[in-house]
Parts: sequence; structure tokens; C-alpha cells
Amino acid sequence: MNRLTSMSLILVAIFASCCSPQTPEPSRLIALKEIFTDLPILWNQDEPLAKIGNWLKALRVDWNLSDKGLQLNAPNKVTCFWAKGMKQVNVRGQTIEVSPLLCQGGSVWIPLVSLARLLGLKAIVNAEKRTVKLTSPLQKIEVSQNEIGWLATLTFGYPLSDLPKLGTLRYPERAYADFLGASLDQTDLPEVKDLNPLTGLRLGQFSDEPPIVRFVADALEPVTIRTVGREISEDGFEKWHLLIQPASKPNRWLGQIFIKENEPKRAVVLILGWLEGGINLKQSAKTVTVSLPEKPILSSDLSLPNDGILESVALETEVSGTKLTISLREPANVHWQFESNIGVAVVIESLSNRARQVRLIVVDAGHGGKDPGAISPFRSGKLQLIEKHLTLDIAFRLKSLLEKIGYKVVMTRTDDTYIPLPERVAIANSIQADAFVSIHLNAFPQPGGQWGTEVYFWTPQSYPLAECVYRNLLSLLGRKGNGIRQRQLYVVRHTIMPSVLVEPCYLNHPEEEELLRSEEFRERIALAIFRGLVEFFGDLAELKRRGE
Repeated sequence: MNRLTSMSLILVAIFASCCSPQTPEPSRLIALKEIFTDLPILWNQDEPLAKIGNWLKALRVDWNLSDKGLQLNAPNKVTCFWAKGMKQVNVRGQTIEVSPLLCQGGSVWIPLVSLARLLGLKAIVNAEKRTVKLTSPLQKIEVSQNEIGWLATLTFGYPLSDLPKLGTLRYPERAYADFLGASLDQTDLPEVKDLNPLTGLRLGQFSDEPPIVRFVADALEPVTIRTVGREISEDGFEKWHLLIQPASKPNRWLGQIFIKENEPKRAVVLILGWLEGGINLKQSAKTVTVSLPEKPILSSDLSLPNDGILESVALETEVSGTKLTISLREPANVHWQFESNIGVAVVIESLSNRARQVRLIVVDAGHGGKDPGAISPFRSGKLQLIEKHLTLDIAFRLKSLLEKIGYKVVMTRTDDTYIPLPERVAIANSIQADAFVSIHLNAFPQPGGQWGTEVYFWTPQSYPLAECVYRNLLSLLGRKGNGIRQRQLYVVRHTIMPSVLVEPCYLNHPEEEELLRSEEFRERIALAIFRGLVEFFGDLAELKRRGE
């Protein structure tokens, strides 16, 4: 027996008297972002009433019906009891006038305008069109400047379901934030003074169905906008904090950290901010440590939403930044990935539940055809080494290693052919590869002036892959480590999957040139990249168990 059926059986005991029967009419109810069509609503002369049902879930309201009345618990800390036949309800020590609950046809019907008044929502009623909207009213806007940009705080009367959708527009320059489920109220915009390059603020009801409020910051130059975090105040209002920065020179920053998901086999920890990829993730047994280079602007709520794979999450600020310690209930595969313009997500997936899958890797042999790449200096009695030939050789060796363990490999070129950079990127993006590795060999303007190993990346989701490959290159090649470097190189900037560009050594350094003439050394380069890939995907332990 479901909840609604069992509820209907006790309705006679709940209400001793009922109002005269009315005929419900199919209507539209919009509860924040959710639209319910053909929902039965009673349209009486005072206010519309809707039968208690699943539409309350769209407001994230927990409810319980007893023989005395209706208990409501809302996400903005509102807890109240709506007694049968009563026209007043106590909320946070204040008495709110309401229409009585109604019993009809074996069901309880809730007056929607009264419900909105209790919860802090705004009810927009159109009796002619038989439409009711329950929205979160925008209450207040504040803007201030700090050392990293301009902080805009928007306060709403009721918690929204989603992060705001952010974006920028050009000519004229402006940044915007769309709040789904919100409506405009009597909100005064603050004056923008001495906040160059910001020139003004605007508000608008961007959409009515679903309701969307758009906040716009006009500027003299290109700017970025990102979400710092949200807070629920003691009076139940929801505050969204946004950071606006000049696009030409944004400062690194860390916002809130919260648990987005915690299920028995999967969890997601969302880190708001812009950290230039400066994240270090380490895993030891059932403990994961995430080192972040900044301290959070806002406090974080790390309470676990339910009993899942996460046992605990703790945050500790340090001199150099912030350390996030995640304790797991069981061994898991952990990685982090870039989340659009929101921040970074740490994704935890149970090993016991993780289906074996075929990894699809794109191996890109640098240069080719009319583009030879670097060329070793002329030496009497020795053939000059050409980068395009060596990268193809290493790429084939890497392909062979990956395919032996069941990975699928696609190469951007298999012979001495010139492939433009956009085509290399298009190959990887079109097949939605799991990873992209571009193989190159370095050169220095003054031959012999530089030597060693470097790995390049651009997006934060690519940094863990770069770290795995770099560590294995140093271990197997024994060359000097020049670092993991974030650069806007075309192939790592435009690919949508974790991507790295590898520079194992310098073709125009005498010692490393001699090493590159050896097939055994080129095999070691391929093996190091191979080990970095399987370590990144969490398959290294499985290969060791299989003796590979």
C-alpha cells in the first residue's frame, strides 16, 4: 500500500467536517523549475488548492499527514504544523494567516497561496489561464570589491534547485547569471561606484515558464563570472555568491566545497573555484587527499547527505592552501575532472561495482609530412634524427602496449603524413576518446643548452593524467625533471577529454640524442606513457594482479 493510499484511509478521522464538494479542473502548476500540466486544482473564490502529492517533491518539502494535521519541513529551515481547521500557523515564532486545509473526495487539498506564504515562496496566480507558479522571490542584491575581483551576493526567499547558469556576452561586454525557479520582487539594484571595469547592473525576468531571473553585470572590458557558493541564513533566505573578474588577468581562488552525491557505489565532491589546475590528488588505500593551492572564501558544509561510499570528509586550512581528506568505506577509483566554468569535481567510483570497459585512447604522433619538427644537429658520420619519424615510432610502440591489455587505440597518423592540428583534435572529440596523448621531442635554440623531461596540459581534468605520465617518465628514463606545465597548446586546449602533450627529452642535446637512437630507450618512453595511462584509469593494480 503506497503512502497516498494509506493516507486516504485515515482522512475521515482527520477531518470531522468537509466543505461543499467542488469540481477540480486540469491546470498548470509550476513549482520552482518543475512544470506539472493537467494537475487537478480546485479554483475557489479565495485561492486555488492542490491535492497533496508528488508535486511537493519539486519544492524539496518533506511532509507527514496525521490525524491532527499536516507537518511540513522545507529546505530553508522552515518547520511548521498546519492543524486541521486552523486559519493560523506558527512559523519561527510568528503567526501566519492561512486558509484552512480542505478535505474532499478522500483527499486533502492545500491552499497554494497560503503554502507559499508559509514557506517564503511567491505565488503567482492566473485564474483565467488556470496557472499557478510557486517561485523563489529575489530579495536583495549586494556588490563589493575584494582583492581578487567583485563579489555579487543575490538573496532569494526560498532555496533554488540548481546552481545558476553563468555566461558572458560581447559587444558590449557583460556577464550574466540565470537563476532557474526565481521571480523578481521589489528589489533595488545597488549603485556601481569605483568598481571599474564594472559600469552597471541589470535585472530581468528572462523567462516565465519556467521562471528564470537574469542578473547582468555590464563592463568596459571582457570579464568572467563564476559561483563562489551558497548559504542559508538563519531567517531561511538563500544567498548565492558570484565572483566577477577581468578575463585578461583572473586571480586564482577557491570557493565552497560540498558533497554533491554520496551513493553506495559512487560519490562526487564538488569544488567551486578557479585554481589553474593546481590540484594534487593522492590516494592511499581508503584515504584520498586533495591539496588545493588556496584557502576557501566561504565556509563549506561537508556533512554527508546520506549513507554512501564516503565515510567522512574533512577540510583543513594550511599555510600553503587547503587540504581535503576523504575517507572511503571501501577501495575505489578516484579522479578529478574539470566541470565547465563551475570548478572541479572529485569523482569516487567503487571498484567492486565498476564494470570493466574498453578504454579508447587517441595517440597523436607529433608533426609529419611537410612538418618535420625538430632535427638533431649535423654530426659527421651520423644520420640526423628527425622528430616526426621518432614520434611515429614511439606512437606505434605505445599502441602495441595498450592493445595488449585490451585498450582500443586510434592514431591520428600512421605514416609520414601532415595532419593539421584541428583535424587531430576533431578525431579525438568525434569518437569521444577517454584520453588523448600527443608525443613530441623537445629542442632548444642553442643545441645542448637544455635537457630533461616535460609534460604539458591545459584543463584541470588533464592534470592527474599529466602527473601520472610525468612520474613514470622520470622513473623509467632517469632524466632531469623540468616539470608539469600548463600551456595553451592547441591539441590539449581544444580536446574535450583528459589530454597531455609529452616531451620526454631534447633531440638537440648530445646525450639525449644518443639515447633516442636506441630502440630500447624509445621502448622505455612508450612504456612510461603506457604506465601513466593505466595508472590514471586505475587499472594498474589489476594488471599487477594479472602479472602483466
